[in-house]
Amino acid sequence: MILRKILLLSSIVVLAGGTASYADTLTLVGPIATHDYQQTTNSPCVIGNPSCNNPAGFDVTTIPANPPGGVYNMVASPIYTVSQIESIVGSNAFWVGIDINQTSVPQTLDYFAMTVNGVVTDLFSTLTSVPSSNNGNGYADYLLETFKLASFAGTDSVQFIMNMPLANDGAEQFFLIGTEPTPPPPATTPEPSSLVLFGTGLAAAAGVARRRVVSAIRGN
Repeated sequence: MILRKILLLSSIVVLAGGTASYADTLTLVGPIATHDYQQTTNSPCVIGNPSCNNPAGFDVTTIPANPPGGVYNMVASPIYTVSQIESIVGSNAFWVGIDINQTSVPQTLDYFAMTVNGVVTDLFSTLTSVPSSNNGNGYADYLLETFKLASFAGTDSVQFIMNMPLANDGAEQFFLIGTEPTPPPPATTPEPSSLVLFGTGLAAAAGVARRRVVSAIRGN
């Protein structure tokens, strides 16, 4: 069993290393603590839990909560066509949203790839801690940017593959997000220090204005 795991991990490393030279590198963005991207309102899951809201005919690979050994081991989505993907996300670039479910121990992601005709074209392959942002069930805690299919024929086959070395709670959701029209950017909230400075500025401005009024009255 130990030898089998070593060989499997070795194959993952070889696969990632062998494709990195020509595969587009994906960017992991997050954690996102705001309700900007929800699986039920954006686009369908390719890998996820049974609650994924997919349109008829768009299949999803379902994954269990608390997987054996606490690992999602090179889980592959169903095989789609380029036309099938583009009918959902459009013909330009798209993203994959990740809804993380976990205990107090952060989970890890070290591989997510899109293959076209069996060849990796877009790749994330860096061991990364992905703690949940606790923004609610079905909302993306992270985004993988940017996937591209514009140069491929509509009949070409597309598949997504992911690996999580540590998965310790409810099943994750990996779902497509079209970028046309451009999705709304995550909302920004001023940091507490910024709010203090803003309040101080308002108080100072009010003080200056009050002094000018008093001076004007005395001058009259």
